[in-house]
Amino acid sequence: MPDWIELLHLQHVDRIFDTPALTLALAMSVGMAALATGSALRLPGILLALAAGVLLGPDFANIVRPAVLGDWLRVIVGFCVSVILFEGALSLNPQRLKRAAKSVRRLVTVGALIAACGAAAAAHYFMGWRWEIAALFGSLLIVTGPTVISPLLRRIKAEKTVSTVLAAEGVLGDAVGAVLATVVFGIAVAPKADSFGVALSELGRIVLVGGVVGFTIGLLIAALGRWRRLTLEGLGRVTTLALVVLAFQLSNSLAHESGVVAAVVAGMTVGSLGPRKQEDLIEFKEELSILFIGLLFVLLAANVRIAEIIGLAERAGMVALALVLLVRPLSVLISTIGAGLNVRQRLFIAWIGPRGIVAAAVASLFATELASRGAPEGAEFRAVVFLTIVVTVTLAGFTGWPVGKLLGVLAKTNQGWLIFGANRVSIAMGVALQEAGDEVVLVDRNREAIAEAEAAGLHVINGNGLEVNTLLRAGIETRRGVIAMTGNDEVNLLFVQTAKRMNQRLQLWLILGGAKGGVTERMLEEERARMLGGRKVDIALLAAMLEEGRGEIETRKRSDADKEDGKTMIRRAGELPLLVRRGKTIEPAGSNYDGVTEIVLLSPRLASSKNGNGKAAKESGRRAAVPPG
Repeated sequence: MPDWIELLHLQHVDRIFDTPALTLALAMSVGMAALATGSALRLPGILLALAAGVLLGPDFANIVRPAVLGDWLRVIVGFCVSVILFEGALSLNPQRLKRAAKSVRRLVTVGALIAACGAAAAAHYFMGWRWEIAALFGSLLIVTGPTVISPLLRRIKAEKTVSTVLAAEGVLGDAVGAVLATVVFGIAVAPKADSFGVALSELGRIVLVGGVVGFTIGLLIAALGRWRRLTLEGLGRVTTLALVVLAFQLSNSLAHESGVVAAVVAGMTVGSLGPRKQEDLIEFKEELSILFIGLLFVLLAANVRIAEIIGLAERAGMVALALVLLVRPLSVLISTIGAGLNVRQRLFIAWIGPRGIVAAAVASLFATELASRGAPEGAEFRAVVFLTIVVTVTLAGFTGWPVGKLLGVLAKTNQGWLIFGANRVSIAMGVALQEAGDEVVLVDRNREAIAEAEAAGLHVINGNGLEVNTLLRAGIETRRGVIAMTGNDEVNLLFVQTAKRMNQRLQLWLILGGAKGGVTERMLEEERARMLGGRKVDIALLAAMLEEGRGEIETRKRSDADKEDGKTMIRRAGELPLLVRRGKTIEPAGSNYDGVTEIVLLSPRLASSKNGNGKAAKESGRRAAVPPG
């Protein structure tokens, strides 16, 4: 091939990657591949996304080119950040947040002030920046971000109190940091005489506009969430997405950088005033957040020049280590004194301080504006923030679990049961397990069944039990076992197979005997799963018995039945054993009853007692709190 043809060919290929749409598609695909690979290898996926962005960016492969997006890069970042912040605020558990409110409030006020001063001092002395620029750096990196904290908490599995504090700090802190950084930026570039007045005016305007817009849009989303027809037609989640983006962009249009406040306020408003069960909305936003996290980290990493980093590596590394080893511990330990956390919890929170995407996005904006104003620190600002994110995410990602284990703040494993399918039988079984002291979570999508289970005092997750995100929300990786109790044998088997892939230590139980049976005992043996009750039953028929009052849940003790034949007690005709107790342990009933001291079973209700003993036996059985039919 002649050289000139080869050259034309290469130029044509090169021009292909100048397409904004292709840049976005590549960043999105590579980001998701990085996060998926990280999950499979138990590595921080965000680090892989950052590495992929650098390798595919202009300094190496030159395939992902953020520059071709022009001003739209900022629009795309804003779109993604609005959804990420809204999802984080929406996911905050109001009850746990209320209990942890004091510590969270201290972290994002007193702790944020200490962190800002400490980070500013580190940047001033290690980087040699002017105090105005150092203060801008400190205000931007005061706290963690939800983009890195959420995936990290899923991997580490810290106890609920610690997880709630870290998640809330990430969401609220991102808003505080972005607002404070915007105010400090105004001071840094404004004339000295006007700086303080400009700062106060800008701060008040940002908080007021963001709060009003966020609260208003949040009220609208909450009201639409109660519109049953919109929900049934599957439009509720998409409508919410559109309104969240509107809140962010409208607020930004009215007051620069107030969109982050609007997104957080809208999420918290919906979380407090929206429909009681919002797992389907949270699940939808979680999926979008994961997609956007991967996209943003690849794009923003590709937007950083290696030449900017090489000369700063040593000094920037010192700044990052100062934040991790000195500034973060001081800010957490001082601000949480008397806030209701024990020493182990405070030490763990002090160690976990990764910075996230909002810091990277705002830093990119500030770096461009500083450079355009002739500030010598402009070229360094973005690079130092990027290196800080890499160092803090790396340390938290690789040391979070061992540090949590050392401090004893990880969630307990082998605890409680996850039941798939909320019907009358599974509700009765869940109540019996809960009364015995076990934690129980049900998963179902039927709203009426969910309402019935909640009326019985059970915790229910509205979601698809075959989806990984739903099982993660149910705490699958810390459960003792799972019980599949739908009327479809194949679905039950798929559920236990999915659960087994996520937690190899689980006890696997399922009920068999549905109308579309096709699951054999050999299949159960291959999965190490066991059949509930030791035999096939029609769960729809049993649920109908309970609903119509023709069946009851009762508990029999071995000592009460020893007068009869013990085996007859366990296997009377028409009864289904649900749970057995051996010593202090209660678990699903199978085909082995050795050492059983007590049994919970579903039995036909007798119309009348033929002898006095029958009535006495019936009165002695504890009935589960099954809602009346």
